[in-house]
Amino acid sequence: MDTVASERSSETTLLSQENARKSIIPIHSVSQTFGTTYFLVSALLASIIPIIQLSIGLYFKGMCPIDQRIPTYMIVAGSCGLALAGLAIFLAITFKCLVADSTAMNIVGICGVCLNVLATVLISVFLFIWFIFGCVWVFKIRSEVEFKDKSSGKYCNAILYDATFALLIISIIWAFLQCCFSCFRQCCSTGRD
Repeated sequence: MDTVASERSSETTLLSQENARKSIIPIHSVSQTFGTTYFLVSALLASIIPIIQLSIGLYFKGMCPIDQRIPTYMIVAGSCGLALAGLAIFLAITFKCLVADSTAMNIVGICGVCLNVLATVLISVFLFIWFIFGCVWVFKIRSEVEFKDKSSGKYCNAILYDATFALLIISIIWAFLQCCFSCFRQCCSTGRD
């Protein structure tokens, strides 16, 4: 092995300007997605549903004898949804505030973003499974639920049940619209390149 090649592969050799700018995470392309105002506004808007879920679930806890899992569903879904929205907002602010070519951004990009993405994936998988359970619990009793007779074992507070039912439908529609809009944005940005 010649001495020039040996010096270039040495652990003590300083990084060249060309190699110093390379990052494990393609910060620039990631920040074009997560650092956009669209992403930040979407995350803020997406936090509305979890706030409503959490509020209704806490307020009406114990008011649905037909299935006590319904207020519990609302509380857990609201809490996890807020955590997910908080992570998304943190991610958007991180990419908006830090300069893409800076060393700080590379460090934050590698550590913070990876942890954020891991937490987001775990919470998203849990929320997806929890959402399916919520749909089963709510839609299964649709024809049996009693809204007037509080002494009935089939009673559920009308506001709690109807809000849960409506929020499940809204969540399905919201997810569909977000997918469509994201695909549309991706197609439009690909066409410009």
